[in-house]
Order: sequence, then C-alpha cells, then structure tokens
Amino acid sequence: MTEMPVYSQVDDALFSGGSAVCAAECHGVLCGILCASGSSDMQKWVRHLFEARTTDREISSESLRLLHDVHQCTVSEINHETLEFTMLLPGQSESLDVRISGLADWCSGFSLGLIMGGLNDQMLVSDDVREFVEDVQYISDASFSEEESDLDQAEKSFTEIEEYVRMGVLLVNEELQPIKQKPTIH
Repeated sequence: MTEMPVYSQVDDALFSGGSAVCAAECHGVLCGILCASGSSDMQKWVRHLFEARTTDREISSESLRLLHDVHQCTVSEINHETLEFTMLLPGQSESLDVRISGLADWCSGFSLGLIMGGLNDQMLVSDDVREFVEDVQYISDASFSEEESDLDQAEKSFTEIEEYVRMGVLLVNEELQPIKQKPTIH
C-alpha cells in the first residue's frame, strides 16, 4: 500500500504549483468526493486544486507524484475494513493554533468535496450522519486563542475533535458507500 506523504511536502508541492489550497483542505476535498461519490478522478481533483493558480509556473512531476500518492493512499485507507484512515493534517510538532487551523481547513475541504461528489439531502439517511455533516461545517470555522483557554485542556479537546472527525468521515463513507462484505464460507 502507498504511504501517505508528509503534510509539509504536500503543502510545498501545492504552493510551488501555485495552488491556493493547503494540504489539509486538499485532502479534505478528496475525502468528501470519495464519500459522496464512491470514486475520484485524480485528474479532475488535481484540476480543482490548481484552478485558482497564483503563478504561471508548471506543476512539477514530483508534485504530481506526491498528489498521486495522496490520492492512492486515501482511496485505500478510506475503504479499509480496519479503519486505518488518517487525515492529512499538520503534525504534532506544530503549534496548537496551526493544527486547529489545519483541521478547520480539512473540514472546509471535506464539505466542499461532499458537494463536488454530488451529495444531496436525500443521501443522508441517518440522523448521526446528518448531524456530523453539520458539525464539520461548524468545525471549519474553528480558531484558537491562547488567552481563552488552558493549553492542556485545549490540546485534549483538539485531540477528541480530531478523532471525532476521523471516525465521522468513516461513518459517512460507510453510509454512502457501504463496504461490500465477502460472503462467509462455512
């Protein structure tokens, strides 16, 4: 299985190609598309990432390879029966503010990806999934102020919200794209 590239490498690849989208939002969009439609055309996804380019520079083959790896890894993980799905977010070495901003960007991208993938209200059958999709929209507005919070409690809350989002994505994917179980042979 392809390994997920490092966040900073993907962010640099997007920036060097002139994308206005950060790595977290890029991955959120892809996950939203996959959950809503069950598949993702990599070329269409890459075109979206670079449609509002800020430069005339060519997108390097190395950048495209990294994005290909993100795509392949995400397709594999989001449908894996062991729930090993990981979100492409800033690492633990980053400040809490940067990680909260990354999660907010990821959630914004996920919401957009659901729409790009064709999600409509009739597809949201369970109340849990409907509530999660609404929560993701609220989380996309998250920010952090050190003055407002105890840092240890804020770290704990962030970790819980991050896990809630990760598991919620799997819930949405399972409702919209159920994993086909292999028949048990007795």
